Amino acid sequence: MMHKNTSTKINIDKNLFYKIKSGYLWIFNNEVKVQSIEDGQIIDFYYDRKFVAKAYYNSKSKIAFRVINFEDKEIDSEFWFYRFKNLYEWKSSVYGDNFRLVYSEGDFLPGLIIDLFTTVDGKKIAVVMLLTLGIERQKENIFKALKKLGVDCIIERSDSNLRKLEGLELRRGIEFGKIEIPFKVKIDDIYFLIDPLNGQKTGYYFDQTENRRFLKSISQGATVLDVFSYIGAFSLYALKGGAKFVELVDESAFVSSVIPKIMELNNFQTKYIFHNDNAFTKMREFVSLGKSFSIVILDPPSFTKTKEKKQNALKAYFDINNIALRLVQNGGYLVSSSCSQKVREEELLDVIRSAFFKQGVIGSLVYIGKQSLDHPINLAMEETNYLKFFVFRIYHR
Repeated sequence: MMHKNTSTKINIDKNLFYKIKSGYLWIFNNEVKVQSIEDGQIIDFYYDRKFVAKAYYNSKSKIAFRVINFEDKEIDSEFWFYRFKNLYEWKSSVYGDNFRLVYSEGDFLPGLIIDLFTTVDGKKIAVVMLLTLGIERQKENIFKALKKLGVDCIIERSDSNLRKLEGLELRRGIEFGKIEIPFKVKIDDIYFLIDPLNGQKTGYYFDQTENRRFLKSISQGATVLDVFSYIGAFSLYALKGGAKFVELVDESAFVSSVIPKIMELNNFQTKYIFHNDNAFTKMREFVSLGKSFSIVILDPPSFTKTKEKKQNALKAYFDINNIALRLVQNGGYLVSSSCSQKVREEELLDVIRSAFFKQGVIGSLVYIGKQSLDHPINLAMEETNYLKFFVFRIYHR
C-alpha cells in the first residue's frame, strides 16, 4: 500500500536550521515538538518562513525525523527515479555494472541501501534494504523507480535489526522479476556467485573494492591467509594478482558450500584450502604448527555497534592483530581492517602499535584505505565514515 504525502509544516529554530543546512540528516525526538503527525509521514521544515527540507517522521524512534530532500518537491516515484538516475550515472562511470547504488545517509537518502548487480547474461538485479518506517512507506515508489531505471529483478533484504527499532517486521524475498539464486556476476574480471537471500546483508561487500585492488597489486607469488573470509573476495583478488596459494578461514556454513563453486568458476580449485572454523582458534592453531604466510588479511565483522562496548572491541582488535603478526613472514604484509564505526582510525592504529611492541616487530605503513567511492562520506555525519584499512610491511627483529 502506498501512502500519499501530506504537507505538514514545522517551524524550526536557528540551531536546527544550521544543523540541517550542514548536511546532518537526523533530528532527534528532543529537538522538535510535534503534534498530530502520523508515523511515516513526510513533513516540511521551515525557518524564518522559508522552506528548509523535507523529512519523514517516526515517533517510535529516537531519531524522530530523517531529512530526505532539500528541495520543495513531492516525494513520489519521479523523485526516486531522478535520484537513482543521477547516482547510477556517476557510480557506473567508476565501477561499471556492479556497485552500491544508494548508500543511505552518504547519498542523502537515509534509511535506504541498494546494491546493483549485473549478471553475466545481462540481467540487472537490485538488492534493497528498507531500514526505516519512512522508507518502508515509500516502498512502492522506490520499486517503481527501479523498474523505470531498467532493473529486471528486485530482491528485498529488509531483515536488519534496525527495523526492529523502527517498529517494523523483518522481511526478505524476491519482490519483482525472476532470478536463479545464487546468480553469477563478473567484477574486476573475477566471477562471483551472489546469494542475497542466504548470504550476509546484500550478498557482497562493495565497500572494499579499492582495497582489494591494492591487495591484488602486491600478491604476485604470495602465500595468503584470509581470515573472516566470507565468500573469499580478498583471496580471489590475491589469486588474480598472481598469489601462489591462499588459505581461507570462516565459520559460516553457508560460506563453506559456496567458496568451492566460486573457486572452480575462476579455475583456482587447486590453489586454496578453506577452513570452516573460528578465526581466533584457527590462527592460534597455525601459530602452534609454526605456519607462516607472506600476506595475512584480517577483515572481521564489526566488534561493536555502541560506544559502551568499544573497549571490548579494541581488546578484540588487539588480540587478532597480535596473533596475526606471529603468522606473517619477515618482509611480508599484515592487512588489517575494521568496519566498527565507533572505533576511530587513530584508536585502531594505537592497538596495532601495541601488538607490534608485544611481538617485538617493526612495520612500515604502506597503504591506508577507506570505503569505496560508492560509499561516500557525508562530512556532516561521522556515522557514514566507518571503514578503516591498513597494510603494513612487517620486519621481525
